[in-house]
Amino acid sequence: MATNHIFLKTVALLGSMCTLLAASPTWSQSAPELGKIEFENDMLIVVRIHMAPHERTPMHDIVSPRLVVWLTDAHLKDTGPDGSVSEYSRSAGASEWATPRRHMGENLSDQGLDFLAIIPKIASAPAAHGVAPH
Repeated sequence: MATNHIFLKTVALLGSMCTLLAASPTWSQSAPELGKIEFENDMLIVVRIHMAPHERTPMHDIVSPRLVVWLTDAHLKDTGPDGSVSEYSRSAGASEWATPRRHMGENLSDQGLDFLAIIPKIASAPAAHGVAPH
């Protein structure tokens, strides 16, 4: 159960900045400050996020689920709104599903980190392709 809790917190940090962007209709205008749009179509947005060594994110909400793909190794601290703190590491190439939540994060490494946030735009997209929703 602790592993699942750490997994959820990791995923939340990964998608944190991208979620803030995706929540606003003008989010792409802010992308240079929070990330770089790598790809976008009517189904999804792929945003590359970089965190400098020891960079912190403010408390924020992840408002939509997304797939996070780590491009570099990462050592992170995640703090929830109740003050709970988790520390975790991820290896380059790992991927995780991030669900909505509120948190703030910190890159604990002396190295920068990079990840991709793959954010679906339409919750019912699978049904449009003939795949029944779960």
